Amino acid sequence: MINILKHRDENLVRLYKYFLPYKGKIAVASIFLIATALTSSATATLLGKLTDVSFYQGGSWLVFALPAALIAVTLVFAISTVLSAYIMSQVSQSVLVTLRKELFNSVLHWPESQYQKVSTGLISSKFVNESTLALSGAADSVTVMIRDTVQIIGLLCVLFWHDWILTLVTFIIGPALFIVLRLLSKKVKVVVKQSQETLGNMISRIQESYEAERIVKINDSYDFEDERFSKVNMRIRRLALKTNILQGLPTPLTQILTMVAVAFVVAVALIEAQGGALTFGQFVTFLSALLLIKAPVQHLAGLNSTFASISVAAKSIFDVIDAKPELDTGKKELKEIHQGIAFTDVHLRYPGQEADALKGISFTVKNGESIALVGQSGSGKTSIVNLLPRFLEVTGGKITIDGIDIRDYTLESLRSQMSLVSQDVFLFEDTIKNNITYGVKSSVTEEEINDAIDAADLRGLIQSLPKGIDTSVGEGGKLLSGGQRQRISIARAILKNAPIVILDEATSALDSKSENDIKNSLKKLTKGKISITVAHRLSTIEDCNRIYVISDGKIQEEGPHKLLLSLNGIYAKLCRMQKNKVVYCPLDSGQSF
Repeated sequence: MINILKHRDENLVRLYKYFLPYKGKIAVASIFLIATALTSSATATLLGKLTDVSFYQGGSWLVFALPAALIAVTLVFAISTVLSAYIMSQVSQSVLVTLRKELFNSVLHWPESQYQKVSTGLISSKFVNESTLALSGAADSVTVMIRDTVQIIGLLCVLFWHDWILTLVTFIIGPALFIVLRLLSKKVKVVVKQSQETLGNMISRIQESYEAERIVKINDSYDFEDERFSKVNMRIRRLALKTNILQGLPTPLTQILTMVAVAFVVAVALIEAQGGALTFGQFVTFLSALLLIKAPVQHLAGLNSTFASISVAAKSIFDVIDAKPELDTGKKELKEIHQGIAFTDVHLRYPGQEADALKGISFTVKNGESIALVGQSGSGKTSIVNLLPRFLEVTGGKITIDGIDIRDYTLESLRSQMSLVSQDVFLFEDTIKNNITYGVKSSVTEEEINDAIDAADLRGLIQSLPKGIDTSVGEGGKLLSGGQRQRISIARAILKNAPIVILDEATSALDSKSENDIKNSLKKLTKGKISITVAHRLSTIEDCNRIYVISDGKIQEEGPHKLLLSLNGIYAKLCRMQKNKVVYCPLDSGQSF
């Protein structure tokens, strides 16, 4: 608490504000904590009274009453400790749920560039490790601040009541204790931050090796992966040991300083007792209070390193929560498309790059038209389609739908008009049905779902499975083949029934047979809609209204398939390359190159 108030650590202050909605429960817990704290003073007093009764006074009833009172005080201590711990656990878990929800919501709304900067391991660590560390530490510190502060105040009252001069002597350890704890706190912050970063790296390493298990096996890279993991693992061990040492030092240091003061005070008190200034019972009370005050002093001293750890974890969490979301300043609602899409002198430069990835891209797509983007890898095809749903933002020029800049539309309404089928199909670890209806589950009927299944040619697969449409696809759809995953992705897009369809290398990962099987499903998906196809296999785009050949971030050629072949340019060269690799290319009979 001293650390928060004196140094105004913004991260700590902000974290503790999350506890304010639960001030009622904290107040109830505080009552039990105060009861727990006061049992120390009561115990010290009762021990002194019991000693005086035993040695100096008569009255057999007191011999039984005072021990019974000690047992009663112990029961109060036990009950109030359990109840306060339970209530504070409820509060901390509720705050933890809120923090994780804010974390998750922030990550979902990150711009594309932020996803590229931060690894999944570091993000996972914030959800699993840092949020738990911050909240458990914060809840424990609230308990310590309330219980141990009251305990110290109560015991000091007992000490001052019996001998205020001796009590003042104990305060000589204060300045020395403050200096030591201040130095340790700074070191703890540095080490805790390093530990959290390293733990995130370890999670990333585990996830990477897990997902690349086939590559590891085929290259017999077990020893290499073991070595990489061991380096991270050993670094975590070293930092954990260093953290434990730094966090453990306040307790023995406090113990030493406290006991020096206690030893001096006890010596003086013994002299006073022998001289008759204190009764034996008063001496026992004074000594008991002095010894009982040592533990809460140690706990409060330990808060300094606890606050340091919480502050680092809280800052890490709030950095994620405060990260800027993707830009969504549009006010207009895009409810339907009447005219089409237009790219006008569009430029794109990725962060940290000196050259534009796209240079002056201009084309139009009218309602019901289909276009294709082709070119070598890295030419800028996928960058173009990523600009349309604003996964990326243009750095020059503009993109319009029905003559209105897409930045003037809300992101929700803009993306609601688009369906995406990409090469890297992602399926959630859920049932086939829930993957098909993802994003539209509440607004579709069973009949519409069945129509989408038939259109995507999924009926045979579903009927062959014991649980049918309720069969789980496994993590990332690993229980299905590439073609089956692609059909589910297509069914999802068909069910959404958006007027704009983006096909980003939708069949490039499939063999020729699977590609031909899926072509009919794709035709049903794109019929009557604006479709933009990024294609590597030119056999999939022969029916497009126009084909744009992209090279070095520019449109080098454009036109329908037959026209581009007749130009004998880049497109014709791509066709020849695929033909030489025995990949089907839709050439007119008699056409030669």
